[in-house]
Amino acid sequence: MTFIVLALLLLAPSQEDQRPRAPQFNREYFDLAAKTGGDFYFWSPGEFAAARVQVPIHGESVVLSYGSFEGKRLFEIPVESGVKQLTLFAGIQRKDLTVLVRPDGTVVRDGVQLFQHMLIATITSPLSGIWRLELDGAGAYAVTAHVKAAADAPDLVSFEFVEPGGRPGHEGMFPIKRPLRSGESLACSLSLEGTVREAELSFVTADGSVIATMPSTADRCSVPNVPFRVLVRGIDGKGSPFQRIESPLREPIASH
Repeated sequence: MTFIVLALLLLAPSQEDQRPRAPQFNREYFDLAAKTGGDFYFWSPGEFAAARVQVPIHGESVVLSYGSFEGKRLFEIPVESGVKQLTLFAGIQRKDLTVLVRPDGTVVRDGVQLFQHMLIATITSPLSGIWRLELDGAGAYAVTAHVKAAADAPDLVSFEFVEPGGRPGHEGMFPIKRPLRSGESLACSLSLEGTVREAELSFVTADGSVIATMPSTADRCSVPNVPFRVLVRGIDGKGSPFQRIESPLREPIASH
């Protein structure tokens, strides 16, 4: 499930103090969005009421990235064949530039809503390939991308850390119910649907940085020592890139 978090940026300085200030926002709500894979809306005062924003209805998660930076970041968005719709959200405390580029190198203009601190795009029947988002600015940011996939598209069904269990005669490997401990090596199980070639399993941080990558057939995985998400990428049956990322952020506890 994907959550949407609405927030208001407080940008206007008081009459008593007209010095430039860094934009303020609700850190609690931002952290909630980062943990659940939701959108965090960076509204400036009065913008929401006049925006008539078309809030995208999300499909399968492809990119989830939350953090902070100053300067420029480039986000790659793999879109497999047969996708019916691509939705993209990008918000940052200080937005200098946002540009969305198709796999053929053309800049997207139709279906894009631009705000003072955000870009929201809904693209019908997007080209398959690697889409690119250039985000220039500073401060806390959130970038999410989702697709409404074809019925036969590859899919990340589940990933679990598992352990032996069951009653006599019905033994097997079952999901671990206890909290995960950072650094421990555990049996793991990935379930995919659809035709996927060259599939890789990765653990990534909240901002999407790769912690570790292994084959999708790996049967043992080390638990990262920071909060992480599970990401799977590969090639679909028609040769287009495929990527899925789980929404919840997994938070291991420190090892004793």
